[in-house]
Amino acid sequence: MKLYDIPEGSKIKAECSDGSEYLIFHHLDGMYSYCKSEKGGVIHLSGGTPLRAVEDYYVIDEKGDDN
Repeated sequence: MKLYDIPEGSKIKAECSDGSEYLIFHHLDGMYSYCKSEKGGVIHLSGGTPLRAVEDYYVIDEKGDDN
């Protein structure tokens, strides 16, 4: 699935440069998203970023497969 397919408020597990372990997806803003890290940093992932659901969160699917 792609980032644009998940609901707003979803948690995305990712290593962030500010030391955060996850992001919260807020909304799409054109081709990019508005996400915030757990420490408040702003991240703009592409709306087409491939994701995979794991339990109650998502991870970036490095393979890019649509599972």
